[in-house]
Amino acid sequence: MNIILTVIVSIILSVFSTTVMSYISMAAPIGPWIAPTLVLCASLLFAWARQRSNYLRDLALVTGAGSVGGIIATAFAFSFPALYFLDSATFTKWLQKPWYFAQIMTGLSLAAGSFGIWIANMFEIELIEEQQLPFPIGQLVFKMISAGNQLRKGLELVAGFIAATILSVMQDGFFFFKGFIAKAITIVTPRSLGIFSLPLIRLDLWPMLWAIGFVTGHVIAVPLLVGALSKIIVIDPINGIFFSNLSNMDFVLAFCSGMVLAGAAMGFLFSPKALINSLKKYLSPSYYNNSVLGGKYTRGLIIQGVIAVGLSSIYLLYFGFSLPVILLLLVASGICSYQLAEIAGKMGLAPLGRYATFVMVPAMLLFKLNFTQIIIIATFVEVAGGVTADILFSRKMARLAHISRSRMMSYQYLGLVACSVSIGVVFWLFIGHLNLGSDALFAYKAQSRALLVNAKQFNYLVMALGIVFGLLLKHIKMNPALVLGGLLMPINLSLGLIIGGFLSWISKNKEEYFPFWSGVFAANSIWMLIKALW
Repeated sequence: MNIILTVIVSIILSVFSTTVMSYISMAAPIGPWIAPTLVLCASLLFAWARQRSNYLRDLALVTGAGSVGGIIATAFAFSFPALYFLDSATFTKWLQKPWYFAQIMTGLSLAAGSFGIWIANMFEIELIEEQQLPFPIGQLVFKMISAGNQLRKGLELVAGFIAATILSVMQDGFFFFKGFIAKAITIVTPRSLGIFSLPLIRLDLWPMLWAIGFVTGHVIAVPLLVGALSKIIVIDPINGIFFSNLSNMDFVLAFCSGMVLAGAAMGFLFSPKALINSLKKYLSPSYYNNSVLGGKYTRGLIIQGVIAVGLSSIYLLYFGFSLPVILLLLVASGICSYQLAEIAGKMGLAPLGRYATFVMVPAMLLFKLNFTQIIIIATFVEVAGGVTADILFSRKMARLAHISRSRMMSYQYLGLVACSVSIGVVFWLFIGHLNLGSDALFAYKAQSRALLVNAKQFNYLVMALGIVFGLLLKHIKMNPALVLGGLLMPINLSLGLIIGGFLSWISKNKEEYFPFWSGVFAANSIWMLIKALW
């Protein structure tokens, strides 16, 4: 297949995944891996070349390139908008200068992304060959590429995309066509249920919420339901009876801040052992004598490291970081990225927020940092760690498909550049036109990050109640972070995700419907961008 066409498709998929995951990760409390959706998109774009010998190779390459944009967008969405909730004046000032805003995001994406790829290159052989980690997302994507029915699945994705697009046009209208389906409906009036109200349901958001809920299943539905019910049954009554002097918003924020602190404390208690073991390994001379650094890749790794560390240092110096902070951030990011890659290699999950907290909190305690610097630290760690995991997923796929490491690496760098160039524009359009904190762009993860940074400003007794509640959830093996989403998010958003999750739970073979729902949430994300441009 023509290499120019493959490069063009890689860029298109990278921008596509950047757009889709930017919106999804700011609108919902979770960021699903985009690579399986990209396989289906690419299979449609390359359908005419199915009989060619390099069809499967090119399908894998464009998927590996495109997925980089998805994880970077997810990492940015989880932390970067937190600056708006901490220092709205600075964030708004940036938004008023679109190109400056885009340059800030492009620079951070290139710096942290190249750092993450360097870490992945350094430890690829150890994690994939020596430890034989499965990297399940990489295996899943390889199976999808190798399967003979990906074209049919691709058509199912198109069906979901078209159905969601038609619904959006009927609701919003397009050019001369006027929408005739309501965007929201009132189910109950605010007075009808006393302290609990469900004033409206956002019909324009529910298709996407159903889709995300369906893909993630009961993993998200149950904790969100617990969170929503806890607010109704526990938190609001306690607020009204014992803390009537606090507004509901102040009470909920303080309570949730306590939950965030409990989660951070539990993470610091149980995860540092792995981080310390990793650090000891890096400091051992024997490790470097036996690792890839002692082999033929040494020169390339040194050059990549100089470029990645240089880009990162220049960017951080621009924002006034001191050399000790830069050193702490780069060393800690390297260790956390390795640890995230190891977790992702075993389970297919990457807890980006937890490891960003491991670096952000000590930096806050050791150095005098402003809100902008704190959020840059958190975003850098999430981007670097997320990219490291995603790169190794695709490298695992490449090995299974017998694609050379250098060829896959070149396409992954292409995906990084394409994402970095577009991500600032995409975020500016979404944030500037949909408003952070609104139902359409709630940015739950970013709000949780802001709560942790601002914890010292809340009522300590209410925070203590939140800590106890968070520890109780941990004791019963309930995910506190997702329960927190049910507490913070508007009930109509939680309800959409819950319905989607339970639809998945009652489906006999839910994987059969994944392509359709992937098309739905992709269409909704693209439509939101179109509305922002409109």
